[in-house]
Amino acid sequence: MNANIHPVCWRHSAHRASKAVILPCSRIRNRCKWLFLGAFVFSCFLFWWLRSILVRDLLHIVDTVTDETIGISILALLLFIAGYLLPANTRLADPRSYPMLDACAAFAYKATQILFFPALLIAIQQLSRRIGVDYGLNDIIPRPYQALLYIHLFFGFMYLGGADAEKQGNRRLVIATILVILPRLIISLHGARFFLAQAVVPALLIAVARGWIRFSAKRILQILALAIVIIVMPAVTRGDKVIGPEKDLIMITGNNILGLYQDNLDISLDSNCPPLLISLTAKTIPYGLLGICVVNFAGLKNMPATLERIITNNDPYSFQGTAAGAGSIYLLELYVTGGLFAVYIGSVLFGYSCRLFVSWIERRSLFAGIWAECLTRALLTPRGNIGYVFERIPSLVLATGLVIFLVWAGRLIKQANSAALPLIALRSAG
Repeated sequence: MNANIHPVCWRHSAHRASKAVILPCSRIRNRCKWLFLGAFVFSCFLFWWLRSILVRDLLHIVDTVTDETIGISILALLLFIAGYLLPANTRLADPRSYPMLDACAAFAYKATQILFFPALLIAIQQLSRRIGVDYGLNDIIPRPYQALLYIHLFFGFMYLGGADAEKQGNRRLVIATILVILPRLIISLHGARFFLAQAVVPALLIAVARGWIRFSAKRILQILALAIVIIVMPAVTRGDKVIGPEKDLIMITGNNILGLYQDNLDISLDSNCPPLLISLTAKTIPYGLLGICVVNFAGLKNMPATLERIITNNDPYSFQGTAAGAGSIYLLELYVTGGLFAVYIGSVLFGYSCRLFVSWIERRSLFAGIWAECLTRALLTPRGNIGYVFERIPSLVLATGLVIFLVWAGRLIKQANSAALPLIALRSAG
């Protein structure tokens, strides 16, 4: 492509499939760039500062979170934004369609369809088993079920990342999105809201990054409404008492995430097992089999000693030993790694890595779903671990490479068979 030509992106009209709109790719990129940044800032406001605002200005009670802690969190967010706004490689890939990419996307779509029915049955079974049981006292989803649900999600996002809306139209995109979201929506009706967010948010980010969704004031309001549904609906349907006598605003005021940071600065840790390193490698290093850097948590033995498990074990009576536990905050994970210096430098690097993920999902790629999931997890780091964002990358990249190899091998065998048929016919005729 001539460097002097401003790149353009085709996007189908929402009203007539025969028409398309040509938009500068930079406009589409900026939309996703600012959408994610706005969502991250909102997440910090929701989990870090909203409680203090309500406690101080509405309920007029003593806030246990100090001004110093709030100041540190504000500076950390500003440094995250600074890292996020650093120049990133946003050059778009060659827009031509590649046969292998088409073949892998078609394979992922079929796999998503096939796995939908067992995933749906698991979701219904989990919902029926949990109804009537208080949230937090439920058993965790069995690992074989978790594996099937995640494989279904993996193929769904592989398809969305590799899909060509101009070539295939919007119908398949909508169907694949529904197939991915529905099982997790059912589970979230009496479970963790992340089940739903893990399906909705990556699909939304990919759609915005690729220009499949047209932005307008109405669309922004719809996205905000969707965010509220994801946050509030699971809490309401699982029976959390978010309103009523002495329960006003408890969903917000009961989650003192900055308090976790402030109260655990001197937390006792194994010096050979920094929680940041453990959370980054929990899915690639078998700590349980090695018997190192592990804790017993929520009835499970030899679990990797990530920060939220250590915090929960230090005060088990506050969380009834549930799998949900105390939660965590990435600022504390950075702090116990290297003090305030690590908090500030780590925030810059974290912001820059998120900007790279945003630029990568703008391209048609089988790996785009992986980066979109990382961005979804990043939105939860204000009340989670930073390692949680990156932990699955090695295994997911390897799995995607394996799928590509299998599809390539299948195409090669098919081509070989097609080439052999004429020779067999000639020999038979002879």
